[in-house]
Amino acid sequence: MPKAKFFTRDQILEAMSKTKSVKAAARYLNCSYQHLKPFMKALRVDDSDPNSPTLFEVHKNQSGKAIPKFLPN
Repeated sequence: MPKAKFFTRDQILEAMSKTKSVKAAARYLNCSYQHLKPFMKALRVDDSDPNSPTLFEVHKNQSGKAIPKFLPN
């Protein structure tokens, strides 16, 4: 069984800056969405403010805006 990967805040922020969704960020970090999600939910935008949104809430893209779907016409 492979060893579990742990991601730093800097790695996650870099993936967020280069991708448009959490799923794409997981692909960028070479892990699964289910593995990355708890890391992103544990980190907040502003660590000193407990009411600030999590990195997951900031980066999720449920509507899929600006992501090509490659659907047939």
